[in-house]
Amino acid sequence: MKRSDNLKEDILWKKYKKNNCQQSKEDLILSYTPLVKHVAGKIITKIPDGFTFDDLLNYGFLGLIDAMNRYDIDRGIKFSTYAVPRIRGAIYDEIRKLDWVPQSIRRKSKKLSNTYNKLQKKLRRNPDDEEVRAELGLSCEEFNNLLVDVNIPENISLESFFNVKGGDKIELKDLISDSADKEPDNLFFYDQMKELLGESIDKLPEKERLVVSLYYYEDLTLTEIGEIMDLTTARISQLHTKAIFRLRGYLSRKKDLLFA
Repeated sequence: MKRSDNLKEDILWKKYKKNNCQQSKEDLILSYTPLVKHVAGKIITKIPDGFTFDDLLNYGFLGLIDAMNRYDIDRGIKFSTYAVPRIRGAIYDEIRKLDWVPQSIRRKSKKLSNTYNKLQKKLRRNPDDEEVRAELGLSCEEFNNLLVDVNIPENISLESFFNVKGGDKIELKDLISDSADKEPDNLFFYDQMKELLGESIDKLPEKERLVVSLYYYEDLTLTEIGEIMDLTTARISQLHTKAIFRLRGYLSRKKDLLFA
């Protein structure tokens, strides 16, 4: 952004926040429309059919306006950094309200999650595939099919996971990208969870670690990751699912110990 644009933006923010200027608010919304489009464009590639790009834009603008209302211009945080998690969160919140994930998938996902968590606490390490399959009583083929079935990005992803003070949540995907909204009261919690997340990713098997890196750091789709790793999208889907359940189990166990 050019210096003149930055100055204009600063003026708009001051008019909006200090004088409640609605025209300035409308101008800011227009200015940040490309940001909403960018976030919506990333999400549309990761959810099943049934939602249009315009749907996601409308949901995203709800998040943008919420971010604008809550943004403190005196904190020295770049607005786009502050707004992206709220825009993305608003989109996923609206998708969740429509409950498009089948209940059968939710049950399978919950059972798989509980199994990983149980084995994590019992073994005090990441369980391997054979241990998870044995606990579930599944054959290798049945286990692989289960991993694909539950891997709906909105259902099985690094979403809101840890409650913090004031009713807010820290989203794991925002910990990865370092874009979480760090309120002063939550800085210790945030820093501790950031460290634990790094530890948990380091403990993942190599292929799963690479999938997490490409999906969450580089924002690639599962299909794009498959092309890079020379694996099918279904195989990448399996790796992604296992990685997320391992991370959830590890972080859940460590969080209980650290913040008991």
